[in-house]
Amino acid sequence: MKINKFWIIVWEVYKKNVRSVAFIMMVLSPILIAAAAGGIGYIVNKTATTPEIAIISENKQFVEALSSSKDEYKINKKITTEKAAKDALKKEDLTGYLVIEEKNNKITGNYIQSTTSDNVDTTMITQILTAIQTNQVAGKLGLSQKDVAALVTPADVKTTTLKFEGNKEETNEETDAMIKRWSAYIVAFAIYMFTLYYSSIIAQEIASEKGTRIMEIILSSVSATQHFFGKLVGILFVCFTQIFSYAILGLIAYQIGKSFDFVEEALKGIDLFSLLKDLIGNAIIFFIFGIMIYTILAALLGSLVSKVEDVGKAITPLTLLTLVGFFGGMYGFATPNEPLVKIGSFIPFFTPFMMPFRIASDTVSSNSVIISIIVMAVFTIICTYVSLTMYRSNVLIYSDASLMKSLKRSWVIMRNEKNKI
Repeated sequence: MKINKFWIIVWEVYKKNVRSVAFIMMVLSPILIAAAAGGIGYIVNKTATTPEIAIISENKQFVEALSSSKDEYKINKKITTEKAAKDALKKEDLTGYLVIEEKNNKITGNYIQSTTSDNVDTTMITQILTAIQTNQVAGKLGLSQKDVAALVTPADVKTTTLKFEGNKEETNEETDAMIKRWSAYIVAFAIYMFTLYYSSIIAQEIASEKGTRIMEIILSSVSATQHFFGKLVGILFVCFTQIFSYAILGLIAYQIGKSFDFVEEALKGIDLFSLLKDLIGNAIIFFIFGIMIYTILAALLGSLVSKVEDVGKAITPLTLLTLVGFFGGMYGFATPNEPLVKIGSFIPFFTPFMMPFRIASDTVSSNSVIISIIVMAVFTIICTYVSLTMYRSNVLIYSDASLMKSLKRSWVIMRNEKNKI
């Protein structure tokens, strides 16, 4: 019978939250954001016009060479003088015009535009004019096209990171490292959003029942322990439902994305599963423990207030800890080897945010990751025990005192009850 009552609480909490507008919007938000971004991109692409420019030069070779870049701009070949170009620019018939001069075997270009003109990327223009100048100089020096190509070929420099663990040596290419670090950023941001949302939800669940005196009726038929764990498990099930929904949406998006040529080209030769399996596997563990720690403490803080309006103030300490952890993770994104990041990654409140970046950057050993997981597990057990004990003591006590006074009173009651035993 007791087990049935426990699962009734779990089901009621789960059913109430998965049917809420806030939960549905959170699940659908990635789709809505992607659709909005795609729609805006489509509209911008359809409404965008190719800038029209004029080339002012005595050498027709420049006009012909610059005409090859049709995607960046189109050239109005009817305008051949600077006066005509300036008049057209004033009437907004031109986006801008390029004046090209040759002096002492050096080509110079001056692109002129008005304050209301659309910006034109002159990178391609610079490259084309540089190529012409290089060929002209090469011709005077008697160099062949092969010689010119050899001269202008840039040096190829890439970054390879070596990870030493025991007798093993692993290489980590720059592209792989970038994918890992941005994946860690997504993990840290997800943990940040989930902890804020679900900490608030469980605190409101408990405070609303306590504020309307429904708690007294509920606890007359179930124990405070059953109620505490029922609320906690129900909220965790809601959280896992959201994660599962995102996983399905992610797989669908991945399958659709692979059909696009640019995505296929970008992922060519990259095995995402083998690249991210360690990060994702550990991130799931950190995610679960992080959510549990913050929701357990939020349940305790929610039981300290008598009105649902005070929940925001009650969970402020958790919100601040979450912010410190998240921005500490952002600091670790840029400097994963900093002593502050290394120490913070072993503090249970901050481990879920900081450790993924250290794993992604290969700046932490497997043993250190295991130690951090053990520390989080032990801390979660301690938090659960302390929160449950204090929850039993104060869940039916009503007071408008400050959070610190409520905590002190709860601690005193808990100690007195232990002494009686």
